[in-house]
Amino acid sequence: MKFKVFYLLPCYNEEQDITGLVKKFDNFYRYKKININLIFVDDGSTDQSINIINNFKKKIRKIKIHIIKHKTNKGLGVALKTGFNYILKKGKNNDVIVTMDTDNSHTIKLSMKMINEIRFKNKDIVIASRYCEKSKIFGLSIFRKFLSFGAAKLFQFFYPIKGVKDYTSGFRAFKLGTLKNIIKKYKNKFFSETGFSVTADILIKTQKYKNMIKYYELPINLRYDLKKGSSKMKIFKTIYLNLKILLSRKFN
Repeated sequence: MKFKVFYLLPCYNEEQDITGLVKKFDNFYRYKKININLIFVDDGSTDQSINIINNFKKKIRKIKIHIIKHKTNKGLGVALKTGFNYILKKGKNNDVIVTMDTDNSHTIKLSMKMINEIRFKNKDIVIASRYCEKSKIFGLSIFRKFLSFGAAKLFQFFYPIKGVKDYTSGFRAFKLGTLKNIIKKYKNKFFSETGFSVTADILIKTQKYKNMIKYYELPINLRYDLKKGSSKMKIFKTIYLNLKILLSRKFN
């Protein structure tokens, strides 16, 4: 059965990394017979990110590139909401959505393994997890590692999902039909977080229907050392928002 892969790529001032990323997509998929769509959601960039992506649109024919632009910076949560809504309208139930960063810290090779878990092993949500046995993290401070590990343990305690350890990883693959069904159940309330806390919030909202979903985690080599631009995450604000979700999230 034919299917499409939609990569949802939020982008904010990533001119130092975007060229390398698109070239990697081109090299990896050039000779593969897969319908690949790169959906860049530019969240109010003030650098040359958009111009760089537009130049690639003219050069690369194998991969379809679409850009959605926010006039101002609205935050990762809003960028993901924009991208998901676009893809859910364009895609079909058997298609796959992959969310990943545009700073080269996530690898396309691993995303292919995630896609295959959905296509051939009937998984619904696949997470590139920092807490699998063979995972490795390069270029991240001990402080950031400690915070991420602590958050993971808290989320596992409050919102347990069998087989899931990493609740804040933004590197995920979704079966489009499964995600669409979950979003419908929440009506207009699925996308409520505007910042980096959106990654945990999305997974927590799927947790309510965990008995209907097949989750799976794969180990990741997280390459922050390959990232050229500066981090956009405001650490203490993200901690506060994640704690707020943990302590106050109520489901109707």
